Amino acid sequence: MDPQQHCRRICRQSRSNFVKTFYVLPRHRRHGFEAFYAFCRLVDDAVDEAPTNDEARRQLDFWSNEIECLYADRPTHPVAAALAPVVKRFAIPRDYLDAILAGCRMDLEQMSYQSFEDLKKYCYRVASCVGLVCLHLFEVPLTVPTKQAAIDLGFAVQLTNIIRDIRPDLQRGRVYLPQEDLQLFNVPTEQLSEQHPSSARIIELIRFEMARARNFYDQAWQGFPNEGREKRQLIAATLMGKIYEKLHAKIVADPIRVLQEKISLTTWQKLGITREVFAGAYL
Repeated sequence: MDPQQHCRRICRQSRSNFVKTFYVLPRHRRHGFEAFYAFCRLVDDAVDEAPTNDEARRQLDFWSNEIECLYADRPTHPVAAALAPVVKRFAIPRDYLDAILAGCRMDLEQMSYQSFEDLKKYCYRVASCVGLVCLHLFEVPLTVPTKQAAIDLGFAVQLTNIIRDIRPDLQRGRVYLPQEDLQLFNVPTEQLSEQHPSSARIIELIRFEMARARNFYDQAWQGFPNEGREKRQLIAATLMGKIYEKLHAKIVADPIRVLQEKISLTTWQKLGITREVFAGAYL
């Protein structure tokens, strides 16, 4: 199969909100995003889908070597073959891909985080570095405020994901909520996996984490360009961020639901956000 088609198939199978934003992009950027997302999906699955930790480490070692190969223009995997011309055309620093891989490796080596500062290192690697790569793919000027906005949006989105996925992460033996926060609100880890959780302390804990995410969303939007060509170039990033921001709002409205079901947006809600983002970009 053609490398680009291979990447496109991975993207379509994912059903990710992130992938859905690609279709508002020009063709050359869309192809770049497809290759980059396919890489992110495969290295993430190397951990989550591997039958054993040893196999996960073997796959991550393979991708570590493949990153070196694709930057040397001698990739062996079809996704790396699609990504090699992308990193060259868009001048994507290798450090970002290495950091994303290191973040995936943390899921094998660290099942919990003592402090929020510890968790931020993980969030930077698996989410903020994705945002920094995206800036290159959007071809916007890499100003300090714009780069910081990408970092902050990565923190906001990842924190939203962490709260939404408390239950499935617990089933994998992972607790991303900082231990210091669990202790602050007197919420034992095992209480998060109860059949019918109803503790007011859990609600306070989740709202505390969502307030932290809210602050990062606010900082991110302050750093995004608010007019002209650059605003339009970042329309896909804005759309993705606004979708997660709406998800964040749903969690805040009823925090305990995250321990009862997977919170998601309806198709109509996503379409409404899309209309609002496009209207704002082209006024």
